[in-house]
Amino acid sequence: MKHLLATTTILALSAGFASSAEVTLKGDARMGIIGGDGVDTAFTSRARVQFNLSGETDGGLAFGASFRAHQAVGASTGNNGSVFISGAFGKLSMGDVDGAAQAAVGQVSGVGLTSLGTLNEVRYFAAGDLDSDPTALYEYSTGAFTGYVSATNPGAAPVEGDAVALGMKYATDMYSVSLGYEQVNNLGGFIDIDHIIVGATGTFGAVTVKAIYGQADSNFTSSTTDQYAMSLDYSADALTVTGFVMKDFDDNDRYGIGAAYDLGGGASVVGGYADIEGSSAFDLGFSFSF
Repeated sequence: MKHLLATTTILALSAGFASSAEVTLKGDARMGIIGGDGVDTAFTSRARVQFNLSGETDGGLAFGASFRAHQAVGASTGNNGSVFISGAFGKLSMGDVDGAAQAAVGQVSGVGLTSLGTLNEVRYFAAGDLDSDPTALYEYSTGAFTGYVSATNPGAAPVEGDAVALGMKYATDMYSVSLGYEQVNNLGGFIDIDHIIVGATGTFGAVTVKAIYGQADSNFTSSTTDQYAMSLDYSADALTVTGFVMKDFDDNDRYGIGAAYDLGGGASVVGGYADIEGSSAFDLGFSFSF
């Protein structure tokens, strides 16, 4: 994937120290068709540009930020990209970032040109994607181990609740195992949720398998519910075939299958089919990265 379109290097002098800063651009675009049950088949297209800013002080302290063009004027306080500072102490990010559990465990593979409603995604309650953004995420890595701690914006409670999360991940080139915990208090003013989630990945030659299991307790339902998901990616030269199955917290069964063929130079042909309880969707088209 070609990420770099333009680079601007700036020498900035501020507060008695010097720092070199770099601004890079990358982009993506797509065009194709999409359709499904109860939806007329239609054209779909999108183009986006992302700005990545980075710098480093004379003392080796790294800092940076990133945002997409439409996020520069986002109405939500957490939609205006993300900012980070890092060093020997670890990395602290704030803004439109994942919560600790999601950063550690992640998602299984999705399918389709448009991700087809992200039907492959498991639910996170402290994910950093509510109106309570920005989220603060701290991470520290040593060897193959990475630990995460996060909290959503406490100023948004009690409408979105106070959400904190923990995560840990052990990853090698061949496999990874991860664990996350989330606690949300006063969601909507009265709902408390505890969620524990585990994940694992393994690569066996041309095949990559991902699996996730989550269990949540809530005072709203006074019961324990669970979710799980699994995906398989098979790669052969320029072709990658992906499939996933999952069950969500509402006991809905979901599955999807798709493929991508790399044309080279950042262009691919991508298509997929996904289903949730008999309601299906499909898409097909071209994906570009710059």
